[in-house]
Amino acid sequence: MKIEEFIAERLRKEGVKMFFGIPGGPSIPYMEAFRRAGIEFVLTGHEASAAVMADVTARLTGVPGVCHATFGPGAVNLASGVGGALLDRSPVIALTSELPDEWLGRTAQMNIDHQALFRPLTKATFRLSAGNAMEVINRSLELAKEEYPGPVHIGLPSDLAGSEIFHSSSSGETAGGRSEEVSADPEWAPGARPEQVISAPGSWLPDEGKMQVSASVHGRAGVLIASARRPLIAVGLTAMRTGTGQALLKFLEKHRVPVVVTPMAGGVIPSDHPCFAGVLFHALSNRLGRLIKAADLVIGLGYDPVEYNYESWLPEVPLVHFDTRTSDLRIKGAIESVSTPGRWFETLAPLMSSSEMTDLAAEVRKDIINGLNAKTSGFNPFTALSVLREQLPAGTTVTADVGSHLHLLGQMWDVMNGRLIMTNGWSSMGFGLPAAVAAAMVGNGEPVVCITGDGGFMMYAGEIMTARRRGLKLIIVVLSDGELNLIRIKQSWKNVSPYGIKVCSGPLFGAGSFLGAEVMRVTNAEEMHAAIRRSLCSDGCVIIEAAVDPSVYSDLVVRS
Repeated sequence: MKIEEFIAERLRKEGVKMFFGIPGGPSIPYMEAFRRAGIEFVLTGHEASAAVMADVTARLTGVPGVCHATFGPGAVNLASGVGGALLDRSPVIALTSELPDEWLGRTAQMNIDHQALFRPLTKATFRLSAGNAMEVINRSLELAKEEYPGPVHIGLPSDLAGSEIFHSSSSGETAGGRSEEVSADPEWAPGARPEQVISAPGSWLPDEGKMQVSASVHGRAGVLIASARRPLIAVGLTAMRTGTGQALLKFLEKHRVPVVVTPMAGGVIPSDHPCFAGVLFHALSNRLGRLIKAADLVIGLGYDPVEYNYESWLPEVPLVHFDTRTSDLRIKGAIESVSTPGRWFETLAPLMSSSEMTDLAAEVRKDIINGLNAKTSGFNPFTALSVLREQLPAGTTVTADVGSHLHLLGQMWDVMNGRLIMTNGWSSMGFGLPAAVAAAMVGNGEPVVCITGDGGFMMYAGEIMTARRRGLKLIIVVLSDGELNLIRIKQSWKNVSPYGIKVCSGPLFGAGSFLGAEVMRVTNAEEMHAAIRRSLCSDGCVIIEAAVDPSVYSDLVVRS
């Protein structure tokens, strides 16, 4: 079997149905082999978008996403989106064309060391050969899905296609070139390590053979949990990603304890649940301070510090951190329990309810809601998003770009009636539009809405053409304030006058269409209502340019 045929069949067996990218000459045999195997190639406007689409496809389907780029500049562009898959925890296979072995280390057009490029951005990087192909492809898929999920890079030498695959007796040097696996997981740095409890055996636990279960540590965790009178649970990305929401709700039926969530865990618990207090890091989250300061124990439940480090908000109380793998916590006295999510609640069984804390959580939540609802004067981002939230049907998928509006959206949006897809580990502007394209491609016909700012929109605006080629129906809401508002706010925190943040003056589009998509500019709530109704009836891509007053952001975005 030829190399390209093996890769195509192995990925199809894994469930891959499409891969994203921009082709180069050496990729043609792979595209053909993939096509024959039933894996469709999706041409994107930019390689970084291809990696974002692979990331979001993986999140929504559970199947590793696949993306591709050619030499040098293509690979560098792809790397930006691959970093998102690493820090947002998505299983992705990133393929790049590379020069043949005899050109390694030589000066040549478009030639750089792709392994050096992708090493810090992936769980592992490999260079494929006829001798290591079976090992590399199988290992890459395993690595991509292992906790935490993430991207793996595979370099495809340009003269490799057409070679027949063969077994190698060694995993090191082979006739076809070097196989290199390099972990991107951080090394332990000097400082206070958390005490560790390994409470579930299994090969998926990293460094299992190097760590011992400590009865004294396990006992201390149990004592803290059983003796807490004012506990607080902080739920994070790992809990959301592993589908822990239903188990959490069942637990809260007997253990009434307040819950805060990180932005990417929005929806793990309904926003109207009596135990829900709010979203850390996002708009008005400083009002959670009263609840956080009252706690005598913080329980991190699938809390991934990549979104928001504990040190940024944790009070001086004990921390028990539950996760699916060991972390790099540096919090003195913290206890880390590594197990499958199902075991977390067994350990938490002695936790007592706290009416004092749940009452306080309700007060804090009401305070946040009232603070948001107070921002209704004029046509501002809260007004525009409120109109959007009212009119979108249940089941709508929303993708959110990075910017001031994300802080507002994460705190106010009710995720239980649909999906909210964002990047908060990588936090790259431009994420929203390619994410929406991917969501529409793998969806079941439910409405897909991208919420972005004018700066983020311009970064990957070319993906509108991708959506048009695919015949996708998208609603793109551009909150247009003419500036990079989040940078303006951060400049104000440093007492610096606004500088280098102006995006445009007047309308962003200045026309009724953009790349074939209809554009509707709205300046008030009534026009916003009409534009959304019209967009929901459209069969193609519609852009709503909402010309908003950004001044409310300065009162909502919390200094971090």
